[in-house]
Amino acid sequence: MKFLHLSDLHLGKLLFEYNLLEDQEFWCRQLLELLRRDPHDAVIIAGDLYDRSVPPGEAVALMDRFLTALVAELKLPVLAIAGNHDSPQRLAFGAGLYRSSGLYLAAVPQREIQRVTLADQWGEADFWLLPYLTPADGKTLFPQQSPRTFQEAYQLIISQNLPRLTPGRRNVLVAHGFFCRLSAEHPVGQLETCESETTIGAADLVDAALFDPFHYCAFGHLHGSQRAGAERMRYCGSPLAYSVSEERQKKSVLSVELDGDGNCAVTPLSLPVLRKVYSVSGTMEQLCAATGGALVSDDYVFVNLITDGVEPDAARRIRNLYPHYLGIRYLSPSQQQATLGDGQTLRKLDLCQAFASFYQQTQGKPLSEDGMSIVRQITREKEEQS
Repeated sequence: MKFLHLSDLHLGKLLFEYNLLEDQEFWCRQLLELLRRDPHDAVIIAGDLYDRSVPPGEAVALMDRFLTALVAELKLPVLAIAGNHDSPQRLAFGAGLYRSSGLYLAAVPQREIQRVTLADQWGEADFWLLPYLTPADGKTLFPQQSPRTFQEAYQLIISQNLPRLTPGRRNVLVAHGFFCRLSAEHPVGQLETCESETTIGAADLVDAALFDPFHYCAFGHLHGSQRAGAERMRYCGSPLAYSVSEERQKKSVLSVELDGDGNCAVTPLSLPVLRKVYSVSGTMEQLCAATGGALVSDDYVFVNLITDGVEPDAARRIRNLYPHYLGIRYLSPSQQQATLGDGQTLRKLDLCQAFASFYQQTQGKPLSEDGMSIVRQITREKEEQS
């Protein structure tokens, strides 16, 4: 069984002032071409088909063209679920009718998870479509138990459905949420998150050990391609960078091959994009030096402009360099020295490093060694109390 794992399409997404529909349509065409060159048995879309609950009409039209090409032209079963950005009720419209054509769409959580059975040379495999589930959904589905947390809600629904698993048959779970198989070797800190995702700290974290009976778990929600603490539990990530914080992520879709015993081999497949997303830093003179102020790139670029004063006509000059510039952040030379590089963020620093960086940015000079000693002492006392 060979299937393609997608998620977090977010059709209709705006990146700052730019509508990404052209970029998303380009990506959809690349994916269809990949499937024509490299046939698969099915396509999974693990939630967030749209970017918001009431998507714009052109996003719905693109989704219609994309799904029609997959199901009607390529004759592929498509297994899709609702994510936290989707409207379950709107997405559920026509789902019963779509099943006859090969589009299996689970939008509203049910006590019995929707099961789709596909067959290959090894026999039958069951795909379990679990849409985004909240504690409120759990209380509706299980009023007597009244779950209060995401963990409790998922534990109830998985326990309800485990007896439905057929012994000896391969099982694939499709789910959308904040999942990680928690252990000393795989702490939650290993999950890579970004600005464009909606998480509630660790309140919506669910221990993916609940899903151990499944041979492969196709997750959606996190935009970076990564394991959820186990080789067979995967986030494929979003197809495009939907925030500047994603500029260093390697976007891909996952090609998954499931053998007769349920062992899976996962291959990331990269697709061309119409425009990249990244940031640049420098003085106006440095930014203009390469081309004398003419076009540098048509990509989506966020500019960190280093200046001691007012830059006259900065927006126009930047637009000449980067017609799709996302924004300009003005930094003094001292702030530039304190700016974190290589994709680091304050949450990845320890408290001492974070305070030293904050002091540098606000005071324009490094923290003294005496000051650093005081911060270290406070940090140790805080750790001893926790």
